[in-house]
Amino acid sequence: MPGSAQARRGREAPVMSELALLPSHRTLRRWDAAAAVTTAVFAVLGVVAGLQVWGLANLHRGLLEAAEALDLTARGIALLGEVPLVGTGADQLADSLRQTSVEVRTSTAAARESLRTLALAVGAALAAIPLLPLALLYVPLRRARRRELRGLRQLLQDPVDPMLIEHLARAALRRVPYAELRRISCRPWLDVEQGRHLHLAAAELHRLGVRSPPGWATPDGRPDNG
Repeated sequence: MPGSAQARRGREAPVMSELALLPSHRTLRRWDAAAAVTTAVFAVLGVVAGLQVWGLANLHRGLLEAAEALDLTARGIALLGEVPLVGTGADQLADSLRQTSVEVRTSTAAARESLRTLALAVGAALAAIPLLPLALLYVPLRRARRRELRGLRQLLQDPVDPMLIEHLARAALRRVPYAELRRISCRPWLDVEQGRHLHLAAAELHRLGVRSPPGWATPDGRPDNG
């Protein structure tokens, strides 16, 4: 089982790396901005919703005033119970009102705490909505891309392997937009087949936001046959 899990992770790593390199540098910056804006918007919505629910807890003041009124009424009836003509019925009624007042206060305190707990839960849930896809998908993709580009930059610091140049050139055929590809070469597929790779490899590096080594392409994007 551990061996199969490790093999599965090994198969998933190239797929993640390939997906991470699909968007261009500019597209990824737009995605970063969109992720930041979305997170901020949901955070604000969470705060607003939480405050609205928290505000409902302030309704307990009316119930507490009602409980206070019951206490005052109970005191007044208890005073009437001291009159001989009224009898013990007034005392029983006063006790009943006091008990009702206590129950109202207890229920009000419980409802207030429940509403405040609900307010915190609603606010946190709304704020966390964009965090789940970011944590499960976007952040791993960004980490995979950072890892791949770091390794690519290290390879470019040394004498570049011709196989790497060809790999970048073939990647450019798949990933560089058609209009930009036409500006680079009239026949990019023929260039690759005939071994003219530098200008296409430079285009792929530019798409990824990686500085290409000097001399890979002329200013107009044509191969440097110099």
